[in-house]
Amino acid sequence: MLKVLHLFSNHKITGPAELALETARALRGQDVDALFYSSDVRKTKYRDRWLQLLAEERGLPAPPLAGVQLGKHYSPLRALIDVRRLARYLRETPPAVVHCHLPNDHLLAGYAVRKAGGSIPIVRSLYDGEPPEPTRRTRKTLGTMTDRLVCLSGSVADALRARSADYGLDPAKVTTLAPPIDVERFDPGRGVPTRREALGVPADAFCLGIVARMQTHRRFELLLEAMQVAQQTLPQLHLVIVGRGTNQETVARGPVQELGLADRVHFAGYVSGEDYVGTLASFDAKLFLVPGSDGTCRAVREALAMGKPAITTRRGMLPELIREGETGLLIDETVESMVDAFAQLANDPERTRRMSAAARADAVERFSFARYARELSALYQELGAR
Repeated sequence: MLKVLHLFSNHKITGPAELALETARALRGQDVDALFYSSDVRKTKYRDRWLQLLAEERGLPAPPLAGVQLGKHYSPLRALIDVRRLARYLRETPPAVVHCHLPNDHLLAGYAVRKAGGSIPIVRSLYDGEPPEPTRRTRKTLGTMTDRLVCLSGSVADALRARSADYGLDPAKVTTLAPPIDVERFDPGRGVPTRREALGVPADAFCLGIVARMQTHRRFELLLEAMQVAQQTLPQLHLVIVGRGTNQETVARGPVQELGLADRVHFAGYVSGEDYVGTLASFDAKLFLVPGSDGTCRAVREALAMGKPAITTRRGMLPELIREGETGLLIDETVESMVDAFAQLANDPERTRRMSAAARADAVERFSFARYARELSALYQELGAR
């Protein structure tokens, strides 16, 4: 069994944190002894937001790296301490592979591997829907500290190969794997009841749903303008907004009142557990306009797994997650394009049902954690054999 050390240089449960954590968990079912480390939890106050504690709750063992902070941002003095302690661990109990998930853990792991003797291969996952800038630090990590680069976006992988000289990167080291999601939890066949009544959505409504923090850059103004226009010809159209945000009053709640949409737009707030699955089950289709801190757009894959067609823009990784016309619709960032997409699905229930079935089947085929873990395990075996 291969021992693989996963490093995630952010103590908060944010961005791709849960995806990295669940990847390590899934690998333990593929004959991989996966360890997960993000930070030292001894002095934390915010226990509900601490990733390492969540990893322990989910049964992921942590390596003995007490005192390693593994911060999100680079600090020369802190890096010196972390590299020294990490290198000591790598020398004493070397893993077969070190898997890095963020820029700073990648840099620190690269220095630590060199300090420990330089024989442990490093894998790096890239979660963004856009390629990183070829900065000095990026060229160092991707060009000289990476044995395999796992891109969760095919377009990012293509861009890195095309500009490999700018990064000092061997194109043969770039691999593409589709981002995973828990297709067993997000399964309409489980029969989790919808929450339409609790949300105030009529049983016969065509319900759109969006899961996103209410922030100024997430294009809520475009969505609400489209809802105002669409209600004139689609009286059955309703919208559920799932999430919260410091700007929610100015970005969404206030405009909903001003536009006269209070009876059409429903705020679910922050939802978790089975209530979240039931909320997704309440939708007829899913909206997603602008990727957030998680470039893999997890909320889209969750909805697809639940058999909900997705209406998305062409930003980042979004065009890769849906199959245009089969599992979702790609739109321009205009009111007209958005209203047209609403009408295509709301006015054609049979087409929507076909797309729903296709969305579920495609999610199971492309996005299951079992498939992702098998592919990563094979990659580890290849590197370990070298």
